Amino acid sequence: MVMITRPAALFGGLLTALALTVTAAVAEEITGYRSAEFGMTSQEVLARLESDDVANIERHQTEDDDLLIDGERQVEGEPVTDLRYVFPAGSDRLALVVAFHPNVADHAAVKEQLISQYGEPWGAEMTEWWFEQLKGDMPEEPNGLTIWGGGESAHNERGRLVRLWHFDDYLSVEYLDTRLLR
Repeated sequence: MVMITRPAALFGGLLTALALTVTAAVAEEITGYRSAEFGMTSQEVLARLESDDVANIERHQTEDDDLLIDGERQVEGEPVTDLRYVFPAGSDRLALVVAFHPNVADHAAVKEQLISQYGEPWGAEMTEWWFEQLKGDMPEEPNGLTIWGGGESAHNERGRLVRLWHFDDYLSVEYLDTRLLR
């Protein structure tokens, strides 16, 4: 009987380890938005926008001297997305991409896409803490926040986050590298 239990336990342990490995392999490292990677120059990002189906591209400086590249992504079968690529003042390195989804009804589809790409989001307690810290600085108070990332990996992704903000009329997804925003 012990001989049967040990192989069964070993097999069960192997299945658990395999499931954890597959789950970890599914979650992608947060590197940017589509082919635009954090740390790229504005010229490198502009060169990649066409391959990401981004059109109506405009480039401008803010009063604070941040460089912004705005565009629009309309791909059949996906939510319409207005995009903003942000290069902070004093740097020509991509630090933030904001994707605006003008239809709040896309919330479930956008969240599922992010889960399939980055795995399960942060737990409720940590997200609630961030939500309380950040919502006061928002021009419009959000209804909710979901966050992915911020951990450490062999690829040094600490400080890289994806934040899904849920508002009354739209969704906003921020892909950011907090180290490059300083």
